[in-house]
Amino acid sequence: MSGHNYVTNPNSLFEDDDVDDETFLKNSRVNPTSANSTNPFEQQKQAFEEKRREIENRTLESSKRSLGLLIETEEVGKATAGELQKQREQLEKTSRQLDEIGATLRFSQKHLNGLKSVFGGLKNYLAGNREMAPRPPPSTSASGTQMGSPIPQDNGLGAAMPISAEDRYNSHPINRLRSDEVVKVQSPQKAFDSQLEENLGEMCESLSRLKNLGLDLKSEIESQNDLLDNMNDKIEDVDIRMSKQNKEMNKLLGK
Repeated sequence: MSGHNYVTNPNSLFEDDDVDDETFLKNSRVNPTSANSTNPFEQQKQAFEEKRREIENRTLESSKRSLGLLIETEEVGKATAGELQKQREQLEKTSRQLDEIGATLRFSQKHLNGLKSVFGGLKNYLAGNREMAPRPPPSTSASGTQMGSPIPQDNGLGAAMPISAEDRYNSHPINRLRSDEVVKVQSPQKAFDSQLEENLGEMCESLSRLKNLGLDLKSEIESQNDLLDNMNDKIEDVDIRMSKQNKEMNKLLGK
């Protein structure tokens, strides 16, 4: 035997299998599903899965946008409620001032009637009308009594102690909505069903708050409309009284 020379060139053992590391790693990363990529059922299943995920994402985004719009609407409603509350305070203040003006006009009408009696008596006396005894002018004590008599209080003004603006603001039904805070918990790690259910639940709560807010706003607007109607009646009464007293004063002064 000629020794153990089984291979004539030992270096030729590695010539055919000389593969670099990058090629080896690429070959080892073959996707196990690539072998089944030609399977039409597998491709259809993957397409359905991608479509389902796309629909779920769009649904979640739509629910988030809807919830954001509802929250924004709540904020607008609360701001409107606050403006209506300020408007009510101004209307009530104006109504009280009209009551005071009406009481002053009623008091001045009494003095005007007294002046008319005095001027009428003097006119009859100076005209020499002896057939009708002239009315004696009111005595000083009677006139002083009239001048010193207190201004009659209107029943609507003095029937009850006025409620302070702070108490009325705190007790108003709209004010309870100011303490409501919207809490949103957005967790992208939750499953689709759980996240969608959470969004829908928050939307239902927001809609319920909006409904109550709308009812309160409706009630407040109707109440202020009644207050405006009452103020219109008071303004008309004040206007009539002032016009009548001006005419009587001009008549007494000979204008």
